[in-house]
Amino acid sequence: MPLEAEYRKEKRRIFCVITQGEEGGAQRFVSQLAEHLNPDRFLLHIVWGVSSGNALARTLPAHVSHAIAHHLKRNVSLWHDIRAIKELRQLMRAFRPDVVLCISSKAGFVGSRAAHGLRAEFPDLKVVYRIGGWSFNDPLPRWKKKLYLWLEKFSARWKDIIVLNNEHDLQQAHALGIVPRQQVMRIYNGLDAYLPFLERESARAFFDHRVPQSAREHAYDFLVGTVANLYETKDIATLIRAATQVGANTRFVVIGDGPLRRELEHLIITMGLTNRFFLLGRIKDAWRYLAGLDVFVLPSAKEGFSWALLEAMAAKVPAIATRVGAVPEMIEDGVSGLICEPGNAHQMAQKIVELTNDAELRQSFAIDAHQRVLNTFTLREMISQYEKLLG
Repeated sequence: MPLEAEYRKEKRRIFCVITQGEEGGAQRFVSQLAEHLNPDRFLLHIVWGVSSGNALARTLPAHVSHAIAHHLKRNVSLWHDIRAIKELRQLMRAFRPDVVLCISSKAGFVGSRAAHGLRAEFPDLKVVYRIGGWSFNDPLPRWKKKLYLWLEKFSARWKDIIVLNNEHDLQQAHALGIVPRQQVMRIYNGLDAYLPFLERESARAFFDHRVPQSAREHAYDFLVGTVANLYETKDIATLIRAATQVGANTRFVVIGDGPLRRELEHLIITMGLTNRFFLLGRIKDAWRYLAGLDVFVLPSAKEGFSWALLEAMAAKVPAIATRVGAVPEMIEDGVSGLICEPGNAHQMAQKIVELTNDAELRQSFAIDAHQRVLNTFTLREMISQYEKLLG
């Protein structure tokens, strides 16, 4: 038997396509998978778009290879998308995968189309589409929502399995007729509940030194924050508006960056929050500093299964989150955190005030949320399910 055949028997070859290499939830999932998939059973190769940053590469272990697709772009572009399909097909043909794993909406469309064109050459090829949140749930014009829904339904025929990370999106797939060749399933995100978070005092000092010198002169009692790229779906604007209704003894920080930064900075100035609300930019391993927060807020207009919220739960930081995606599955309202409606700044402010005024409630939420990570959202369970799926 040729050596290549023996090699292929030993390891499953996984070709993973993700649209962007910048930091974010989808990238966090890929890096977790890369680090923890059994290297004796799986050979993982990851491809992402050229213009999207290279942060993901820095998180990958040495045994995981990666490459750039020069025409893979986040935004829809017929010219680039057709070329991305051809480019990915060439890369797949060279790698000879057993499984093509597509991450995120754009990668799901072009990646599955590229793989579909190889089925004659690789009749046993499996195409798995893992989506962190349906694009048609984004805050978009109605026509664009309909277009994205149609694209998901049309491209499902190229996919063998679709994996959602929350029950809400799973039920939407069934209700809306998104039907792949085999099945739609749910696998929750998972995390190590004992990540090496910084101690509270060190993390708080880190945040204090990241704000402008002029702001350090203003005393505060509570620190409220979040981790989010500055996209419309993360709805940081609602958190800014909520901050205007919270006492001056509370400071707000956002870790992350993105295209809405200038717009949000302008809103902060307009709302008179320049000494209380700070956009700190991207911070490597942002989760390490979460214990410095008194309250974590997820203000998103749309989510799948938020890694940032899960990390806050593991860090024992009491959380407030909007009722989107997996949030009601992650925290029980009034038991392990507080849930508010998306886009409702007044309600969000009320929840923040309620938590900052009640130390016992903060402690109770923190303990219960951490226990939920230990019991339900473990890294071991997530990896085990993906190894079974990809094997």
